Amino acid sequence: MPDPSPLAPTLRDLLPLLLLSFSAGSLTQLTRLLARPGPPRLRPTLALAAAAGIAALTVTALTRAALPHPDPALLLALACVTGWSGPGILACLGGLVERRLGLRDPAAPTGRPQD
Repeated sequence: MPDPSPLAPTLRDLLPLLLLSFSAGSLTQLTRLLARPGPPRLRPTLALAAAAGIAALTVTALTRAALPHPDPALLLALACVTGWSGPGILACLGGLVERRLGLRDPAAPTGRPQD
């Protein structure tokens, strides 16, 4: 259980960091999608950019929870790498967490779900 000391950051304190990581992940994915040849379709492009932002926010929050005082440059780099990888990284991360908690059979397939 986390330490409820007064030095523990509140959500209000973390909000700028989380917004920055969401923006970095979304912008990175959006850049990747717009760099593809041909005109992008608006709705799938925006959905993938938003999902990548959520993935980047999640990775940043998990890293911030795991490391007491991570370097902000590390958090920004993780957000950008996650944004480039896209939302599929959450499926891999979720599978890893489920296996660690004993919620999933180790032989069960992991990775990106098929559309």
